[in-house]
Amino acid sequence: MPHGSARNRVREVLPGPWAEFDSLLQHLIGPQAAVRTAGHDLAASLWEEGEAYHLELDVPGVAREDVELTFEKGVLRVEVRRQAPPEGRQSVLDERRYGALVRVFKLPETVDAESIRADLSHGVLHVAVSKRPESKPRKIEIAGM
Repeated sequence: MPHGSARNRVREVLPGPWAEFDSLLQHLIGPQAAVRTAGHDLAASLWEEGEAYHLELDVPGVAREDVELTFEKGVLRVEVRRQAPPEGRQSVLDERRYGALVRVFKLPETVDAESIRADLSHGVLHVAVSKRPESKPRKIEIAGM
């Protein structure tokens, strides 16, 4: 079954913290272990560039005060609270999820927790995490003739 049409039953059957566990499982093992349900996750990109790791999450319509980032024991946790639409709105189609949305990312031990910086611009949350200086390659001089 293609990933786009598969349904993720974990989130339907076990809401709350189990959905967060499913997100962590998906990150660690890959999409073949936990298939994302379209419209129910915070779409993310994570990459390494030079001396830092970068993470971007799509959070359209979410205010800065509705985003919470925490880092503990090598795990970066992103929680976004999307406000529900106004009462009485007659939706024809609404694929957005409201309330708390959570993504969890296990980062390498080489990151510098004090360097974590985040910016929210045009509906994209960008997080940058530098590597610790001691984890970077070092050129070693060779003595002798």
